[in-house]
Amino acid sequence: MAGRRPSHFLVAGRAPANPPALPDVTPEALEAQHRAAWGLWEQATRTVLPSGLRLVTARLPRSGSVCVALAVEAGSRYESDHQSGVSHVLEHLVFRGTERWPTSFLLTAAVEEVGGTIDGYTHREATVYYSRLPRTYVATALEIIFDMVRRPRLTAEDFHLERDVVLEEIHQDALTSAVVAEEALDQLLWPGHPLARAPVGTEETVKALTEADVRAYWQAHYAPERCVVAVTGDIEHEEIAALVWRLAEGWPPAPLPPPELLPVPAEPAEPDLAARYASGQTAYVYAGVRALPATHPDRPAMELLSCALGELASSRLWADLRDARGLAYDVGSEVTSYADSGGARMWAGVPPRRQAEVVERMLVQAEQLQAGLAPDEFARAKNYLVGELSMSCETTEEMAHWLLWSELAHHRLIAPGAARATYENLTPDDVARVAALWAPERLQVAIAGPAPRRAARLRALVKGTRATKPAKTSRPRSRQR
Repeated sequence: MAGRRPSHFLVAGRAPANPPALPDVTPEALEAQHRAAWGLWEQATRTVLPSGLRLVTARLPRSGSVCVALAVEAGSRYESDHQSGVSHVLEHLVFRGTERWPTSFLLTAAVEEVGGTIDGYTHREATVYYSRLPRTYVATALEIIFDMVRRPRLTAEDFHLERDVVLEEIHQDALTSAVVAEEALDQLLWPGHPLARAPVGTEETVKALTEADVRAYWQAHYAPERCVVAVTGDIEHEEIAALVWRLAEGWPPAPLPPPELLPVPAEPAEPDLAARYASGQTAYVYAGVRALPATHPDRPAMELLSCALGELASSRLWADLRDARGLAYDVGSEVTSYADSGGARMWAGVPPRRQAEVVERMLVQAEQLQAGLAPDEFARAKNYLVGELSMSCETTEEMAHWLLWSELAHHRLIAPGAARATYENLTPDDVARVAALWAPERLQVAIAGPAPRRAARLRALVKGTRATKPAKTSRPRSRQR
């Protein structure tokens, strides 16, 4: 599975320029603050093994389930252009079997026969494997996932079978207008950079991969110093640490240091429009801007603005495109962030004949954002995010991913309540500051659907110019569009 989105609340808040002096705080008060920050969760703990492997755990007393998640810092942005998709192919192959569980059936059955589930996904900056199952079988989940990562079979037969599965996934994506439009927007935002590539890869690059390519990538990247393990449930950190220590024993480090990330290219000098064909009855319009890295202090404000723009059923895009004009069924917005860059986007799925109207309305929305949010909009979006954060880690699976991406992005434990306080402290000025990122002159637009017509006129609209009407000729009109 490619591209599961990590929790978008793992962000650092803006520190005050002149923080006030803190009064003496009693141990009891500190303990109360800690409990408020972690809620029902207890004993959140982080340990780094001598090999460099990082373990993060949190305890939920009396929880019936436990979640084990392991992330490898190996995603699509670590790939070379000619091997695009190798991280994703490797993720698929890992599920084909291991030394101890030599087939896909035996591996998944070992989890399912005790009432659990197991899955994985490939992100641009990591590949994640995770299992949720009854607390009694936490050792089983750890053993299976460690065997998958350390001792996958990676046979030639499995490689050819699973590569065909990935190619079918790519073919299906190529027929899905929303996926095609989103990928086209990424190519506008990060031209020529690995962040512009979809984790799934392309038909050309995946067909060119060999079993040796996948094995070499596994040997180079699947190493303890590049892994994070998160375990959540009614568990004791010391118990889990002892299990992880045993399972990681003898795991050799990577033969070479991790490759340096390619610097993010300069932002496009002017707005542009990309038009792509995709089958189906719906055209998708994506419009976005280059935004902020995961650890940028203004990222919470960017999230709040996105919430007011299109994430809520009471947001601006819903009120304009869906409720007032009946243009679209699927409307939304989101913020994505990476170690050194980020993006913000809005989208709508519309009838092809009305795609130009949607582009015009998105340009209007970007322009109107420059004035910031009205007091009621600001309060509604802020209260929604604070409320969602209050409920965001109620299951062991949610908390495991929270801890995992806290470590991947920030290299430390972040309590959900600490992130919630960041949003509670946001002001309208914070949102007005980041609204400038949505300036129409920065907006990139991508369209995909069954009839990507009028691209020249739409491109002129996005660029802020008028398309010149062609001179009349005596040639007869063609009925073909």
